[in-house]
Amino acid sequence: MKDLPDSDDPLSRTHATTFFIRRDLLPFTALTASVWFEVFAPEVALVSALLLFSLFISGLRAAYAATALTDAPWERKNTSDLIHLDRSQKLTLSVVQRMSTLLAFLLAARLVWLIFWTSEDTGFRWVPIVLLCFWLWCDALVRYYAGRNAHRFTQRMTPIVRPILKIMAPLTRTINSVGTKWGILLPEGVEATAERLEAQSESEEERDLLRGLANFAQTTARQAMRPRLNITAFDIELDFHELMDKINKSGYSRVPVFRDTLDSVEGILYVKDLLPHLHRDEHFAWQKLLRQAYFIPESKRLDDLMQEFQNRRVHMAIVVDEYGGTSGLITLEDIIEEIFGDINDEYDEEEEINFTRVDEKTFVFEGRAAINDFCRIVGLDHDYFEEVNNNSESLAGLLLELFSRLPRTGDQVTFRDVTFKVQSADKKRIKKVRVLVA
Repeated sequence: MKDLPDSDDPLSRTHATTFFIRRDLLPFTALTASVWFEVFAPEVALVSALLLFSLFISGLRAAYAATALTDAPWERKNTSDLIHLDRSQKLTLSVVQRMSTLLAFLLAARLVWLIFWTSEDTGFRWVPIVLLCFWLWCDALVRYYAGRNAHRFTQRMTPIVRPILKIMAPLTRTINSVGTKWGILLPEGVEATAERLEAQSESEEERDLLRGLANFAQTTARQAMRPRLNITAFDIELDFHELMDKINKSGYSRVPVFRDTLDSVEGILYVKDLLPHLHRDEHFAWQKLLRQAYFIPESKRLDDLMQEFQNRRVHMAIVVDEYGGTSGLITLEDIIEEIFGDINDEYDEEEEINFTRVDEKTFVFEGRAAINDFCRIVGLDHDYFEEVNNNSESLAGLLLELFSRLPRTGDQVTFRDVTFKVQSADKKRIKKVRVLVA
């Protein structure tokens, strides 16, 4: 039988060895759909899987970050069934995401080189750029959705996150040990060491100081600030005599100055800057003495803020929320009080805790009463509400946690042996609460 001559078409050759050697070198336009699928489909599937996994981890990180910074307590859901990630687990998720993304990009770059390197059509060369832009858009969209729906997203993903964390446990332990050695993470047992020192302290003052030191690095500006309602500030439109009258009544040495509303702080007025101008008339332009205000987010940690106060040589900062509005004010004294407790000078008035004792087990408290004072008066342990309290300091904040909404007058809720009934409330805050201790 006469052998047929070989065809010039490389795909028509029947010699298997030649086909497998040359198939990766063929231009994209020379492959049929079936051959293209046989050659490149496994690698395309692997790249797609890695990128989807990276998007999933990116969404998880955004959701847990947003959950930790929730600003509206009455919108928080019951989080007892949720997973709370520590710093080493968050760092592990970040490392895994970056590793999967990097591997996917390397494989994708190899595919692009094999498919398009011999193609004469320059239009194909824009495909990788378009795909990269599409992936970046998908990543931003996933992070936005996960952050916007953080609580619902974390609740739905909990059954998936648990096995992932178990699989990553060896990597987490490795990262934790390396991070501790390099000073990135706090070593295990720091809390236990603080507890042992606290147990060995000889007085209640020493124990309070140790608690303040142990919690200082984890405390945020939102927890230590003076809330917006308690800020003393002056309108920039005041004349000089009106200003001096208000300063004499306030007793403060530094005061914020605003325009129209407290959300538009123009600067900080130092009273000492007014001393050379006390003889001026009411038309004196005191506004030129304003110093630049220092703005910080609510999530700013106190240890970082203390360092910035030292570097900037300032003693006061305006705390702003996510929308840029004024949320509160924090001073160097507030930071120091987080460690040493309340510091009263000759200008501080003794703050009374307004409550009424109806009988042996019934009390009426104002909503702004501190939780620690409430527990002390009622006779409860200071950590009695620890499992439901999410960094709230006032009794009203605790009730927002218990109700998961802003309650109305007459609403009632019970936690363990304590029953709370709202006696007075408006659209913004809880004013008075009736408390029954069983």
